[in-house]
Amino acid sequence: MKVKQKAISFVLCTAVLVAIIGIGQNLSTTATIEAQETVTGSPIFLPSLIRGKGSFLATFDGDPAQPTPWTPTNWDITVHSRDVDTWDAIETMQGAHGPNCEPPPATHTVSAYEDTVFQCKNHMMTAINAGGYGLIYLTPNQMVDFADGEAVISFDVSTLRTSGRDWIDLWITPFDDNLQLALQDYLPDLSGEPRNAIHIAMDFSSSRFQGFLIRDFSLSSIPGTGDSWQGYESFLTPDARRRDTFELRISRNHIKFGMPAYNFWWIDTSITPLNWSQGVVQLGHHSYNPTKACTGCGPNTWHWDNVRIDPAVPFTILRADRRVVSSSTPSVVNFATAVPSGSYLRFTGIGTNMQVSFNNGVSWQPARVQPARNSPQEGTFKSYWMSAPTGTTSVRFKANDWWGGAWQVRDISIWSRTVRP
Repeated sequence: MKVKQKAISFVLCTAVLVAIIGIGQNLSTTATIEAQETVTGSPIFLPSLIRGKGSFLATFDGDPAQPTPWTPTNWDITVHSRDVDTWDAIETMQGAHGPNCEPPPATHTVSAYEDTVFQCKNHMMTAINAGGYGLIYLTPNQMVDFADGEAVISFDVSTLRTSGRDWIDLWITPFDDNLQLALQDYLPDLSGEPRNAIHIAMDFSSSRFQGFLIRDFSLSSIPGTGDSWQGYESFLTPDARRRDTFELRISRNHIKFGMPAYNFWWIDTSITPLNWSQGVVQLGHHSYNPTKACTGCGPNTWHWDNVRIDPAVPFTILRADRRVVSSSTPSVVNFATAVPSGSYLRFTGIGTNMQVSFNNGVSWQPARVQPARNSPQEGTFKSYWMSAPTGTTSVRFKANDWWGGAWQVRDISIWSRTVRP
């Protein structure tokens, strides 16, 4: 059954707001934060606040007549495909749910980037086919907070796999270290892992999960339990229609990950204490030539629901009005509201001499590549992360082409720890 949210009354919100304006305090709440919130009407500019802890739950409610692109205001979505001939249109696949949202095994055609994250039947799906390498990252505007002890991240997801080369993972990364295109460095794309992170990843050969710690770019494995060699196929029947709960329990000195309904845990171990206690949460779906060396294999659709973070600390995500900027498109993107204080511009891009302008082209500055475990290469997309002036409403981009093709910028957003009510 879906878990529904209690709305805070207008009277209560008004009273809280008046109190904040009057005494200039930060807002702290333990109420559940609505995951499907949509802001409509003209923007209202209110005092900037840093909100306190709460509990976050995304239930992905919505029952459209056809598979419908999921375009939330409170999540960041990154979709990446390595091969140049896929930059304008993703490789075609048959995604789960029929053209009228009929349940699996019915399918529909996925052929555009916007189609890769979609909604049917009150849950959300990811579907990507990449003959080279491709990924989807879903990031809510909530950080997990384990400063005062154990925190929990859980999500429901389908368990049917159609290829060992199509898998899911989970990254927890400090805000300032977040890497939009994080990836294990043995894989054939991008620049590796963030400076600091916890990474939980599904295995190629079986549907077991392994854990990794990255501390100042030094990578180590997290020891597994005695049963960690087993994939979930050993204790359940994989199903595209049933969504099972996966749970990460995290503190500064302990990590536990598994499937609580089956009392099965791949990881349950103490660690050397972390020197950070809040992290951005990225849910990932990866595709690495899923038809290779496997008769009957193909790209998978993963079905997601009930993403919970407890306790959670909100932050601001403002997504740009367009997903892609290149030499063949307008160079400017716009944001729905002026960005708050302490903001960062976040995007992925390829090309040389990448530059941005926050003042409509009056002046330009080099775009900052977010450090990753490996040195960035000219022939791969990079993760960019740089300060954005308070009040910015648009950003312009320019660059030079790289040796293999034209420059391009993708999946542009503004992040800030500052949260407006």
